[in-house]
Amino acid sequence: MTSLPNRGAVFVASVFLSSLSAEAAGKHHALKATKETVQWGWLDPKEPPKLTINSGDTVSIETMYHALDQISKALPMDEIVRLRLANPGGGPHSVTGPIVVNGAEPGDVMEIRILKIVPKDFGQNFNLPGSKFPTVGLLAGEFPEGAAHFFKLDVAKMQTEFKPGITLRLKPFPGTLAVGVDPNEPKEKAGPPIHDDKGRTSTLRPWKNGSNMDLNELQAGSTLYVPVFLKGGLIWMGDSHCLQGNGEVNLEAIECAFQDIEIQPVVHKDMKLEWPRAETKTHWIFMGFDEDLTEAMKIAVRNTIDWLSTQKMVPMNRYDAYSLTSLTGDCRVTQMVDIRKGVHCMVPKDIFKGTPRKQEAAKAQ
Repeated sequence: MTSLPNRGAVFVASVFLSSLSAEAAGKHHALKATKETVQWGWLDPKEPPKLTINSGDTVSIETMYHALDQISKALPMDEIVRLRLANPGGGPHSVTGPIVVNGAEPGDVMEIRILKIVPKDFGQNFNLPGSKFPTVGLLAGEFPEGAAHFFKLDVAKMQTEFKPGITLRLKPFPGTLAVGVDPNEPKEKAGPPIHDDKGRTSTLRPWKNGSNMDLNELQAGSTLYVPVFLKGGLIWMGDSHCLQGNGEVNLEAIECAFQDIEIQPVVHKDMKLEWPRAETKTHWIFMGFDEDLTEAMKIAVRNTIDWLSTQKMVPMNRYDAYSLTSLTGDCRVTQMVDIRKGVHCMVPKDIFKGTPRKQEAAKAQ
């Protein structure tokens, strides 16, 4: 298994930015989106792997639009409704994978560096008719009819026109980025069953393995850290988004597809996590998911406190960490529409600048 030096503490600093040398990268792979490599709305641990790589290798992944590429330009609302009902219990998401990472075992941590994202040139956003889907979307009852917006994406300029007079800057990220499912994922508190009679897990909900997180900070240059639950890690990529506000209130982002999202997975044997975390150039990000928004917030805040009270840059106890989270932790509603709601707390890195222990940022916890 490929290993990178002293990576057990990757999350205490932006080592992502400092260790992407050609020497650190392994072999490059490509995984195209085809009917053989993409699944619709389910994560199946028994699905044959579509690619096997080593830790530190890079992979360029293609993704499809929703419902196995059946979402197209100016699709009638009746057809959108039909497609949403055509996969009972499963998500609308098309997910490419799984990718096996050699050496990944339950209890490890998978670091997934997002190196590059190149969208395809079409996107859409719709709200389903609240008269037929009364719980889908934050204000479904107030919007009884469905409405759709379709977008021509200018990939060269990374922008699109919402309507004349409104230009939107694209910020693509994967809405769903998952590793293999948690065998101990709790039973659903709301919505359709998590598992079907084939033992597959629906992509509708986010959880400890990532999945439908809809975290709009996972853009190119960011890194996700997620606990490994199954041998080989099993990475899926999909639900591609080209722009989304926190909350995702009408149900969707600008839902799109990626010609290429390039990632670099790295397996860590000396790092332990219970919940996903993320890192950007400017922030450390801590997540929580629960059907109750308050509980999701508590999970995200606890995860923030746990990290702050154990990092080595400026040692602090849990009371210090609780205070610092209240003062600087920007806790945002990730999404409200995926049955399990999401909260992510962002801690700015620059609060640590100028400290006498700043060099500890690159050392182990």
